[in-house]
Amino acid sequence: MPRSSCSWEGAEALWITAAGWASAAKRNLGDAVVVTSDKIAAPHEVWNYPLLPDKNGKAKRRKFSLVPAFLKILINDLFTWWNLKNWKVLENLNLEGRKPAFIWEKHDLFVGPGKSLATKYNVPFISYVHAPVVWEASKWGVKRYWWGKWLESVEARNLKKADLVAVVSEEVKQKILQMGISEEKILISPMAVEPELFAHTKASELRNRLNLTGKTVIGWTGSFRKFHGLDHLIKAFKEVSDQSPETILMLVGDGSERKDCEELVRKLGIQEKVIFTGRIQFSNIPKYVSLFDIAVVSARSGEGFHYSPLKLREYMAAGKAVLAPNAGEIPENFEDENVLKLFNSGDINSLAEGMCFLIKEEEKRKIIAANGKDKILKTSTWDIELKKALEYLEKNK
Repeated sequence: MPRSSCSWEGAEALWITAAGWASAAKRNLGDAVVVTSDKIAAPHEVWNYPLLPDKNGKAKRRKFSLVPAFLKILINDLFTWWNLKNWKVLENLNLEGRKPAFIWEKHDLFVGPGKSLATKYNVPFISYVHAPVVWEASKWGVKRYWWGKWLESVEARNLKKADLVAVVSEEVKQKILQMGISEEKILISPMAVEPELFAHTKASELRNRLNLTGKTVIGWTGSFRKFHGLDHLIKAFKEVSDQSPETILMLVGDGSERKDCEELVRKLGIQEKVIFTGRIQFSNIPKYVSLFDIAVVSARSGEGFHYSPLKLREYMAAGKAVLAPNAGEIPENFEDENVLKLFNSGDINSLAEGMCFLIKEEEKRKIIAANGKDKILKTSTWDIELKKALEYLEKNK
């Protein structure tokens, strides 16, 4: 992972991906480690990354926040590049004479030492791409002005060095092709799930503590970011709770939009119906998901939806009825009213109708949940994604 163990706060899915691949590699190949610029960790340790910075780090971020937006982005890019110059931690990487099966690296703005390690050990190099960094950031309104095109060309050069470029969705693949990467190198490898973490979890004590007995719990997990459209989810839930008073909305996570969401909840007068849990370590997320009756994947818009939602697979593995947007890869890979229920992205009424459907049609909800769990456990685990990559590498020796 080409950053420190404290990086990507609010983007825990990046660490979960690394932990998932490493855990699958340990089971199937004998061992695996996750190397960051400051640590070497066993796969099970990485499930709870990022390690939160100390108070001094937070104070520096507050001071840094006073810098104009474009300059802050440029400084962040320079810091990202500079921090990759020192990987002394690799001196502690002892393979005890063993040769790795491959080197896997999460694609970033600048590469880590993955390619050089792969060359050193003469093994394949896999670059895993959630999304090209400059392209994805531009979707969020991050403007890099004159240096953006240059950075994207740097990303492209680095991707061309990989033996396999694993991407999470068809839309990401199309962008990678536009950047000049050969199609023969590209493998679509969606986000997956660690079934042992989600498939059998119970949390009766937590249910009692949160006073959820007899309630229908609609739940969501993730980072509070604008593109998730949590204001839409809250407004839709207000309509639902007016019709079904015994419903509770549980929002698990934290982020920049949380205060606005809390204010919206107060404005709508549904404080008693909405639970904000705050940041929860990933290893404890399955306990909260086990409380859900209906699990929501939210999205403000379906336009440019290039994600492969991690939470969707986790909800399904936990045996929950999922309500998800009709966007991106989702409608192509998951059949509506069979393994999940779809709603129209950005449409609050459609979102509310989907929730009402799953509340009222309890038997249908159970069928959808059971079908979804069966599909995910058969098609969407990290072991399956690892096997796909290994088969590709074997075929293209």
